[in-house]
Amino acid sequence: MTISKNDLHKIARLAYLEPETEEMEKLALEVNAIIDFVQQLQGLDTAEVHPLFHPLNLKQRLRDDEITEQNCIDELASIAPQFENDLYLVPKFVDVDTGQ
Repeated sequence: MTISKNDLHKIARLAYLEPETEEMEKLALEVNAIIDFVQQLQGLDTAEVHPLFHPLNLKQRLRDDEITEQNCIDELASIAPQFENDLYLVPKFVDVDTGQ
């Protein structure tokens, strides 16, 4: 199967592209090379080949979850410009009445 210049013009028009004439010639060669390569791949016998999900057969090593409870409110309050009742205070940036 080969793609002609007319086919490429139709595809380009459908994609709202306007490539130059010399670009179309180069593109036709590249597309046909890709199609030839795909046809070669389709001709390979992969009946005994198992799917490869990852190139390395490694498991991701994660540390065990360790629950820790810390009260760091004082530390957070010390670095906040404004902190009141265990909450950060920030400038109003949305007007509730207008939604802006």
